[in-house]
Amino acid sequence: MEEPREQQYPVARPQVAPPNYPVQPPPYYMPWPPAAQPSRRQIIRRTLRLLLRRSFYWATIIGQALRPFAGFVVVIVALLGLVGWLGFQLWWPKADAPAFQHADLLPPDSEIERFIKGQQNFDANVMWDTFSSAYQADQLENNTSQEKYQAKVDSQRQQGFHFVRYDYVGGVKLDEGGAVYFYTVDVEKSNQRAKLAYIFTADDKGKIVKITLH
Repeated sequence: MEEPREQQYPVARPQVAPPNYPVQPPPYYMPWPPAAQPSRRQIIRRTLRLLLRRSFYWATIIGQALRPFAGFVVVIVALLGLVGWLGFQLWWPKADAPAFQHADLLPPDSEIERFIKGQQNFDANVMWDTFSSAYQADQLENNTSQEKYQAKVDSQRQQGFHFVRYDYVGGVKLDEGGAVYFYTVDVEKSNQRAKLAYIFTADDKGKIVKITLH
């Protein structure tokens, strides 16, 4: 007979404590920088850009829709522009027209008429006699005597000058005395013609005190 075997029990192993690992700190993540706020100028620029794009978009759509009626649209726009311009001309306030006060015009002066005849005839003696004594003195101070005045007139005749026509424009009295007379003169030389403007200033006696040529 077999001897009964003793029941074998597993040998208990001693429990070993798990290794003690150091606690790792959680990873550190750099925070994202705050988003930069757009400036007012950038906001306006973006808004204008968006509006411009929208305008082009709707203009394209409207243009495609109105393409079959392009001629009719052009006529309507032209008529509206014409009506607007006429309304502007009709109702827009206009500046008051400047008020002009016409002076009492004088008849031609006899001494100046004598000067004109002397100039047409190249007669410096007649022209010199129409000058006032003060104007004659001024001519002498400027080294222009009666003889030199005649030489100047003779030179004009030799050069072919012709005083063809005199038109009297008008005359106006001066507050300090005397008057001013305006003439236009047609002068010819060698088939060339020019229109000159003469302004005669006369004293109270009608004698010439100044001649201005334009």
